[in-house]
Amino acid sequence: MNKKYEFAPATLAALEPFRAYLKQEQFSHSYIHQTINYTATFQEWLNSQSLVLAQLTHADVMEFADQLRQKGFSIKLINQIMRTLRYYFSHLQQEQAININPAAGIILKGTVRNLPHDLLTMPEMEALYESYQVTDNRTYRNKVIIGLLVYQAITRDELSHLRPEHLKLREGKIHIPATGRQLGRLLPLQPHQILELHEYLLVIRPKILAERLAERPGRKPDRYKDAREIERLFISINAQEDIRNSLLHLNYALRKLSPKYKHAKQIRQSVITEWLKEKNLRTVQYMAGHRYVSSTERYKTTNLEDLKEALNKHHPLTLS
Repeated sequence: MNKKYEFAPATLAALEPFRAYLKQEQFSHSYIHQTINYTATFQEWLNSQSLVLAQLTHADVMEFADQLRQKGFSIKLINQIMRTLRYYFSHLQQEQAININPAAGIILKGTVRNLPHDLLTMPEMEALYESYQVTDNRTYRNKVIIGLLVYQAITRDELSHLRPEHLKLREGKIHIPATGRQLGRLLPLQPHQILELHEYLLVIRPKILAERLAERPGRKPDRYKDAREIERLFISINAQEDIRNSLLHLNYALRKLSPKYKHAKQIRQSVITEWLKEKNLRTVQYMAGHRYVSSTERYKTTNLEDLKEALNKHHPLTLS
C-alpha cells in the first residue's frame, strides 16, 4: 500500500458518508486518508467480485484477506486493513445499512503485539517531573505538560485539543475531550497541579499569547493569529501551528534528565500500568480513555510475563 492508489470516482463518492463520520469523530487527517484508502481498496475488490454490502458474509471478507496475502501484503498490514473494515462495518451497522459485522474476528496470526515495555515506576516519573527546572514562560508551560503526562496519562493528540474551558479548577478536575482514537473523560488533578494550572492560565499563557501575537519581521500574521491555534490551552511561541515541535524539544530535555526516559508514550504506558495496581479494570479503562477494555487489559502486570513470551512466538499463517 506504499504506492499511490487511484480509485474510481464512484468508489470515493460512496465512501463520503464514512469520511464525514470520521471527521465528526475528530480523527486526524492522515488517519482519515489512510482509512478511506483501505476501505476503497476493499470496495473496489467488492465491485470486482459483483458482491454487495448488504449480502456480505464473513467468508467473503476472509477471501479478501487471503487475496491480499497472496499479493504479498504483510500480515501486519492486512490486520490493519481488517481493523479498518471492522470500524467501517460498525459504522454501517449504526446507519442500519447492514445487520452484521462480517469482518468480526478476522485476524491473521503471526504478528507480534506491541506490548508495554521499559516501564518507569511512579517514583521515577515523579522524579523526572520534579527535576525539570522552570526558568521562563516556555519551561513553565512545559512543566505543566509534564504534570499532565505523569498524573493523567494524557496523549500528544489530547494535549493539542485541550482548551482553557476544559480546566475545572474549582472542582480540581480536567476534562480531556475525545479525539477520535481516545474517549473523553473527567479526571482529578493533583493539588500542586491546580496551583500550577491556575498560574499558567492567568499569568503565563497570556504572556505566551502576547509574544506569539507580537508583530515581528518575517512573520506571517494570519498564521500566527489563527483563532484555532491561539484558542488552544498550550500554545507554541515560535512559528508553529501547534505544539508538536515544542513537544519534540521537551522530549530531548527529558532524555537528558533521565537515561531511562524514551518518549511520552512510555510515560503513558507506565502510568496506566501503575493505575492497574490500585484500581479495577473498568475504572482504568475510563481514566485512560480506551474505547475497548482489551486495550487496558494488556497493561495488567499479571499478564505481562505471558504476553512477553508471545513476542518470540510466531504462529502459522491462518485466519481465525
